[in-house]
Amino acid sequence: MSQSKFCMNCGNKLEMSDKFCPNCGFKVGKSEDFKIIHDKDFFLKYKLKIENLNKEYDVKVAKALKLVKKEFDPSKNSYKKFISIINNSNNVFYNNVEVAMDIIDLANEPSNRVKKELDNKIDNLNRIIGMLEKVTDELIIHISDSSQKKVKNLTKELDDLINSVKDY
Repeated sequence: MSQSKFCMNCGNKLEMSDKFCPNCGFKVGKSEDFKIIHDKDFFLKYKLKIENLNKEYDVKVAKALKLVKKEFDPSKNSYKKFISIINNSNNVFYNNVEVAMDIIDLANEPSNRVKKELDNKIDNLNRIIGMLEKVTDELIIHISDSSQKKVKNLTKELDDLINSVKDY
């Protein structure tokens, strides 16, 4: 099995001649400063990406929940709708994280099919984070502007995204 060099910051596979990581821009040291690992350990970059997305998601969910609790009365339907959307989002997000980590833990070696599946899971995670960012933005705008129609459309978009990822 061939040996490869990986970024110590993000786990991205590097060419031996790289001076900076093409993925994250991390400065590459001398070749003796690198940890040389076998290709089968390419899963490290996926694990790092998923862990980082998980942390990012947790921060964004906490912010969204704080905004919902600040803006809406818990006895109102709008509060219940947002909490429901966030709970559904959590279920789908963490399920995708769990499946991706299972793939990493259970795969014997890299393959195009495994790589494609991990890339799909990461795309799903990024889409859910993107929609959560939109919800948070609308909540912030709603607090200052009370644009109910925009918020309602956004909650529908998030529901649709969650349902499409569930179907996947």
